[in-house]
Amino acid sequence: MLTQFRTETAPPSRTATSTEAAALASLMVEDEAAVSDAPTYSPEAVGAGLLVLGLLLSPKPPKEAKPTR
Repeated sequence: MLTQFRTETAPPSRTATSTEAAALASLMVEDEAAVSDAPTYSPEAVGAGLLVLGLLLSPKPPKEAKPTR
């Protein structure tokens, strides 16, 4: 359990210099870099595939019986 460990008190915080504040602000504004060019999930493609699969697996309608004399 995490509560059984004692945490030490942190030293009093100091204020950031203007250079540090500017560096932090520039990091917060930057866009994230693309990690990979892997294809993204598109639920529309899955829905269309399931619809086609359902149509292929659905039972055929019953044939009309020939009238008996």
